[in-house]
Amino acid sequence: MTIPAPLGMIDRQDGAVVLAFTGELDLATTPDARAIALQAHEEAAAATRKLLVIDLRTVTFLASVGLELLADHRARSTRTGVTIALVATTRTVTRVLDITGVDALFTIYADIETALADARTS
Repeated sequence: MTIPAPLGMIDRQDGAVVLAFTGELDLATTPDARAIALQAHEEAAAATRKLLVIDLRTVTFLASVGLELLADHRARSTRTGVTIALVATTRTVTRVLDITGVDALFTIYADIETALADARTS
């Protein structure tokens, strides 16, 4: 089942929960982004695989509040047992993750399929 959201979509693939954000993750969109991310995290915690893949490939701007959202969910994952994988390919996103060190908190993949396959073997 796919659930539409203002700036993202939650989907299930291969027993995992995939959250695909699109557009800008900034101060204006963060309340909606937090709500959908929490919903996705809760679904992942209840899933068999306990895997949440966050797809950032169509994010066009990643502000500090978006980074905070990712870091918050990384901290939440230690309490819930959910593994989080990021999918990011654009320089707009990968550069911000690298400069801030947030990339060290996650394994980052080029596509959802690789994230799902790698998590399957871990």
